[in-house]
Amino acid sequence: MLSKRMQELEEVSKELLKVLLSDWADNLLRRSLDKRSRMDDKLLASQATAAQLVRELTTAEETVAQTLLDRESELQRSLRRLQDMEEELVRAREAGASLQASSSALRQELQELREESRRLEEDAEREEDAVPSAAYVTQLYYKISRIDWDYEAEPAQIKGIHYGPDIAQPIDIDGSRHSRCFVSDYLWSLVPTAW
Repeated sequence: MLSKRMQELEEVSKELLKVLLSDWADNLLRRSLDKRSRMDDKLLASQATAAQLVRELTTAEETVAQTLLDRESELQRSLRRLQDMEEELVRAREAGASLQASSSALRQELQELREESRRLEEDAEREEDAVPSAAYVTQLYYKISRIDWDYEAEPAQIKGIHYGPDIAQPIDIDGSRHSRCFVSDYLWSLVPTAW
């Protein structure tokens, strides 16, 4: 009997221990669950923050990528403009060389014309005694004004070529559209004042 009572006491002790332990385990379980809940909340908050950071990073990457594309496009446009300007510069240099060659040829021709004009003047001076007085006055006007008149022009047209110190300049004035005073002033303005 004693052994039976001992057994019963032992069973009651075990049951009592189970009840005590179950309350402790329940508290432990509750604390673990609370801790787990807090950790889950922190995890969700961290995931939300990480998602927001990823969105912001993606937006920043898109902005940087668009900026880079815009700058690359601008660089390409600038390079095309630079290439166009370089091509235009090459064309301008070629045109300048052509103009310089043409200018040299015209200067040579002008020099030849001046030399021929000087020879003609010298010949005219030698023949001056044989020339009537109207021709002498015409030559004198030519020497002063250096204008070679076009006598075949219409009566209202004043045409000729003025041989200035640097360049020969054509004259073509419509006398019916301008006053005599204007025509006279214009022609005298061509005559150099330095002797």
